[in-house]
Amino acid sequence: MEETKRIIKTDLTDSEEKEDTVSNDSEMLTKHIKRRVLTQLEKFGTTPHTLKIAAAHRRGDNTNSIIDYIISSANKAEECVDQECNSVSLNNINQWLDLMKNMDLTQFCEYEAGVVMNAIVRNEPQSNPDELNGINMTEVYKFLENALIGQPQKALSEPSQSFLFREIALLIAEANTDQSDVEARKMGQNLYNCQDYNYVVQPQKASLDPLFLDKS
Repeated sequence: MEETKRIIKTDLTDSEEKEDTVSNDSEMLTKHIKRRVLTQLEKFGTTPHTLKIAAAHRRGDNTNSIIDYIISSANKAEECVDQECNSVSLNNINQWLDLMKNMDLTQFCEYEAGVVMNAIVRNEPQSNPDELNGINMTEVYKFLENALIGQPQKALSEPSQSFLFREIALLIAEANTDQSDVEARKMGQNLYNCQDYNYVVQPQKASLDPLFLDKS
């Protein structure tokens, strides 16, 4: 699996470019050097090997300072994400993911939702992208299919990518309410109270109702 690329940004303005320096054993890092290194990491990935190459390609003997700066920035970014994402819903989601991993859910899952997306791609006629300002609904459904069955993704066109981003943002906004937190608490309590998640006896639950919320 390809390592996720992590983008790290400085919090300084352009006007501070010439004045911004960080001293480490007499080695000076300007904002210009930081940006050059970050640009290379964004382009080639953030593996330790790439970081060492990006740092070594800068002028002057400041490789260690650059690596220390990137590591420090990455740690601070992770702390910020943890703080911003700390919520009841996220905690419940993590518990559900742990449950599914411990139950080895993939052995029983038939990926019904992904099959539905595949059926749409293969059988449902879609509008021409020219009629939708360049949005290709076939590739959008294919993207969702791959996401639902865990397959590698192909790059989306810019209009399709923007459309999917907006739709996901709308879903997040709809779910990010007080009522959704109440529902998340109920689901979390259900997870806590339920003693038996037997996907062998009820294999259909694996894909369609993995938390056994449907009592009908």
